[in-house]
Amino acid sequence: MNPISIYIVEDELLISASLKSQLQQFGYDIYGSSIRGESCLEDIAELSKQGREPEIVLMDIHLRGELDGIDTAKKIIEKFNCAIIFLTGQSSKEIYERSFKIKPFGYLLKPIDMEQTKMTIEIASYQRNLEVQNKLYQKDLEALLEKRSQENKELITMYETIVDNSLMGLTIMQDDKFVFVNARTAQIFGCPLEVFLSYSIRNIIELVHPEDQGKMSFLLQPELPEGMAIKRRVRIYTGDQQLKHLEASFRMVWFKGKPALHQTFLDITDFF
Repeated sequence: MNPISIYIVEDELLISASLKSQLQQFGYDIYGSSIRGESCLEDIAELSKQGREPEIVLMDIHLRGELDGIDTAKKIIEKFNCAIIFLTGQSSKEIYERSFKIKPFGYLLKPIDMEQTKMTIEIASYQRNLEVQNKLYQKDLEALLEKRSQENKELITMYETIVDNSLMGLTIMQDDKFVFVNARTAQIFGCPLEVFLSYSIRNIIELVHPEDQGKMSFLLQPELPEGMAIKRRVRIYTGDQQLKHLEASFRMVWFKGKPALHQTFLDITDFF
């Protein structure tokens, strides 16, 4: 396991040097130090390019220059995956209210207790690594969902292509209304698709040749036995007054949580 990497931002050079020495004795890697926020941002950006982004930034709240520690920390967490631990010699309400918005991983009060510092760094490193892993998991999950979504779109497109180009009329009827009809069905019955969608069971039976209507009377029952397939060979008069021979099949299925009638129609007129 690699040692925890740390960057120190402290404008008191003696404190910075002492921190660096003691932290190295604990086995931590010190990637650098700075006395100003501006130079800190430049250093971390360069380290990040090298693939050496520090895990922990020990950030003094009071810094000289245009950026104080809180402003610098805000810019760091916007661009990098560093855990911020604030160093402060004061405990004013104003400072804490400003720094809370940064969501730091800890606070260390000066004069610094090294045992407390070590514990704070270890906890911050653990929490930071959990957050990094969660982001990676989330990214992987989003990529997987996107892939599945794309696959589903492709499957739906393929399904629609197959259904729309089928030689068989395919329909689903629920509550005596068609909820799905493919284009081939309208072609077989010789009427526009929107007209066929408005048909009821009785309308379908009325299209059947009078001598064959008795074969279709079962459709007037409230519900077919689930899973039972019924096949009928019947003659129909189409919307444009053609006589056609059909091989029809009917089966009860579940559609959107409710029973529905799945019907298929195959035009076999050419065989007669």
